Amino acid sequence: MPLLLVGVNHRTAPVEVRERLSIAEAKLPELIRSLTHLPGVEGASIVSTCNRVEIVVSSPSEDVIETVVNWMADRANTAREDLEKHLYVLRYADVVKHLFRVTSGLDSMIVGEPQIAGQVKKAFMAAQEIGALDPLLNQVFENTMRVAKKVRTDTGIGEHAVSIPYAAVELAKKIFGELKGLQVLLLGAGEMGELTAEHLAAQEVRQIFVANKTYERALALAERFHGSAVQFSSFEEHLATCDIVIASTAAPHYVIETDQVDRALSARKMRSLFLIDLSVPRNVDPEISQIEGAYLYNIDDLQHVADANLELRQKKAGQAEEIIVREVESFRKRLIAQDAVPTILELQQRLETIRAAELDKCLRRLGPISAEQRSAIEQLTTQMVNKILHYPILQLKESPEEPQERETLRQTIRKIFGLR
Repeated sequence: MPLLLVGVNHRTAPVEVRERLSIAEAKLPELIRSLTHLPGVEGASIVSTCNRVEIVVSSPSEDVIETVVNWMADRANTAREDLEKHLYVLRYADVVKHLFRVTSGLDSMIVGEPQIAGQVKKAFMAAQEIGALDPLLNQVFENTMRVAKKVRTDTGIGEHAVSIPYAAVELAKKIFGELKGLQVLLLGAGEMGELTAEHLAAQEVRQIFVANKTYERALALAERFHGSAVQFSSFEEHLATCDIVIASTAAPHYVIETDQVDRALSARKMRSLFLIDLSVPRNVDPEISQIEGAYLYNIDDLQHVADANLELRQKKAGQAEEIIVREVESFRKRLIAQDAVPTILELQQRLETIRAAELDKCLRRLGPISAEQRSAIEQLTTQMVNKILHYPILQLKESPEEPQERETLRQTIRKIFGLR
């Protein structure tokens, strides 16, 4: 399995190193193509996210590692020795295991986060579209996506929110089902509210309105979400039209009162209103939670959900690791068996040719014999050949993972049996 991976991630490199190596999605095809032109590279792909940049190549020689590291240092415009201390290098089955774990969300800052699977898929698709994936990397890609799906399906590791913004979105889904087409009102431009709005925008909500004491800040944030800015003094009218309200202001008092929500629900004909209070001190009167049709959660509620879910995800991560160990071993054996097929077929053909020739000479010496006798001799010689072939074929199928060792074994067997 001539697979190699060179990379950095959030554990090995600070953000200033990662951002130098980071690659915009639009630039991926160009840079993957440049990798395939490096000597010794047969196939290549690049996984680039905010937390990692990893170069995956197939090559018959480990010498290509030096070439890839130099390529990365050139891209980062940094000295090789400065970059090397942040790099990790993986080989053969370790590459497959790593990709399975990354794509399943087991190597993320937040265990089980679902976005990484899509990011890895885009990376491999970009390489596939320009013909940069050789047959081996094609198989790696297909199996990586299959295993990630299996892990999520079998363990449910991504079903439980472990960050406060993500927990808010998951709670909103429980109330509304699908969030697509809903409208959101963001009160204030606090970091937590902004992150929650990001998660909601990813769910394809129809519109995000932003109200802030400083109207210019509201305009800037609304533009980011392709939304609309509203004057803070007139946000109440949007309570009647928006389905989700995120309060994240610095006000030391309640910004949303019970009578405002009563009026909004009446205008909404009692359609549900979901309020998330991320402020300390609180911005939303807690009595609102007693109003029918109003669902109010504060930052502590969301933190409890996130903490409980983190513990649950960690348990599920153990189950996921067991699945990955089995899948890596299965994939490794399939690749080695595929690699051995040409030699096995030649070996079988060689011994069958010898068996048939020697049997023909034997039968001519014996003279006339019955069909049963001929069948018995045929069966005997075939069984002998199969028994002779058993251990060489077994060794080829279970040969070492390291390509050079495997090639040495193949050449030895070919030499012993007189194969070309």
